Amino acid sequence: MKNVIVTGATSFIGVHIIKEYLKNNCAVIAVVRPNSKNLYRLPKNNLLTVIEIGMENIERLIEKIEIKKIDIFYHLAWAGARVPYRDDTILQNENYNCAINTMKVAKRLGCDTFIGAGSQAEYGKCIGKIDESYPAKPVTEYGKAKLKAYKTLRKMAKKNNIKFIWARIFSVYGIYDYKGTLVMSALVKMKRNESIQLTQCVQSWDFIYVEDLARAMYLLANTSCMDGIYNIASGESRQLKEFVIDMKDICKSNSELQFGAIPYNSESVLNSEPIVDKLKQNLGWSCNVNFKEGIKKILEFISLEIDE
Repeated sequence: MKNVIVTGATSFIGVHIIKEYLKNNCAVIAVVRPNSKNLYRLPKNNLLTVIEIGMENIERLIEKIEIKKIDIFYHLAWAGARVPYRDDTILQNENYNCAINTMKVAKRLGCDTFIGAGSQAEYGKCIGKIDESYPAKPVTEYGKAKLKAYKTLRKMAKKNNIKFIWARIFSVYGIYDYKGTLVMSALVKMKRNESIQLTQCVQSWDFIYVEDLARAMYLLANTSCMDGIYNIASGESRQLKEFVIDMKDICKSNSELQFGAIPYNSESVLNSEPIVDKLKQNLGWSCNVNFKEGIKKILEFISLEIDE
């Protein structure tokens, strides 16, 4: 039985990765911040051990777990991923330092595979098709810190003979997503038939359902794939406006969609089309849930909350 550690375990993505491992009968250690308000998200399972520890004290993890040999280590914890904290230089540098300390812990635990959560923000303003060789030119402190972490962690992993995967995650949506995202906030307003102010939404976009992402993250650690960077996206880009209209249709909403009411920000993607050929060729992976199906899953989950 493989032993797995996941930091940021109660996060939107972390919860679904843990569920994927439990489904495959693997022992998981979930690292969560003390008194996390999201502990309820974690399933009750004898294979799951929860350890409350702040990332600033991640080195204490070694003394808190009985297992001294870890097979797979996922580092997802990262504070300040949302505006305005994305440009907080001090906070993002703290995230970088925590990532480096986490790799040191993984080394001491005899980790075989280390998987870090990167971001499309590392690419910066993108135009056209984006594969893993696309030049990384981040424009936010968040993106810069992620890229810096990738470069340092890669060197550390190579030095210590640890398989290193860096997942550059594009726009993921699904159950437990942050309520302020376009998808989640728009769905709530659509169910209430409220007007929605939007950018022009003319840029190409790619959405991946969180369960498909979690399966990809699982396969990256459990197949004999090459290491390095992997774009994690559906690989099926469309104009963002089309996704918004799909949501309105599924909700049977009367909301007025005010395209162009909000200006683009400095980080807005001009025309992003992530390429996931590396992911598909190495893992034999493809999405199981299309966008409309994913939206229906979310609506089923949040229907009671919205009605309240």
